[in-house]
Amino acid sequence: MKQLSLFISLCFFFSTSLLQAQESSGGSGGGGNGSDSYSSGSSGSSSGGGVGIVVSENYILKPSDVISIEVYQEVDLNKSARIQGDGSVALALIGKVKVAGMTAGEAQSLIIDLYNRDYLVDPQISLLVVEFSPKVIHILGSVNNPGVVSIPPDRDLTLTEAIASVRGVSRLGNPKSMTIKRVGEDGRARQMEVNFSRIIQDPNSKDIILKEGDTIWVPERII
Repeated sequence: MKQLSLFISLCFFFSTSLLQAQESSGGSGGGGNGSDSYSSGSSGSSSGGGVGIVVSENYILKPSDVISIEVYQEVDLNKSARIQGDGSVALALIGKVKVAGMTAGEAQSLIIDLYNRDYLVDPQISLLVVEFSPKVIHILGSVNNPGVVSIPPDRDLTLTEAIASVRGVSRLGNPKSMTIKRVGEDGRARQMEVNFSRIIQDPNSKDIILKEGDTIWVPERII
């Protein structure tokens, strides 16, 4: 009986020690996770709330672009604003600033100079493009889904891609006799006759790069 009692006591002792070790390990692990979470949260808050689109400093700002201005350690001065038709944005303290026509880098430098001049000492300011000004073309006539097609902000749009986006030429359409109406920088409109069938069938035929404001007309076949 004494040996049995001793054996039970030893089992209880080792079980208790093991349980305490597990609790201690779990507690320290929980503390580590809490520290990591706090660190991530702190890092997220220090980076600011703006989520921008990565663009080159040479990207030229345009009316209707939406930009986000973030001033380090000056949360009240942070602002997202759409560039107005006159090319300006209204910012805290410094008022309206004309930025359209400038590169993103030039606009950022200008805003830093304006704040540094009268309000802040050596400010750290970032400018992010949150939304691009929409650039569109119009496709009309004998296509399956005529309407407006957006040009991607970061690359060109080809005629083939544009026709595909409206679900192709309809069965009554004439892909050999499309016209593209384009207004030049001088304000004059001109029309181009395009044989779309040749573009998609001839490997040596170059696709056409579309420009903002182009209007594509697809006529019906003459039966």
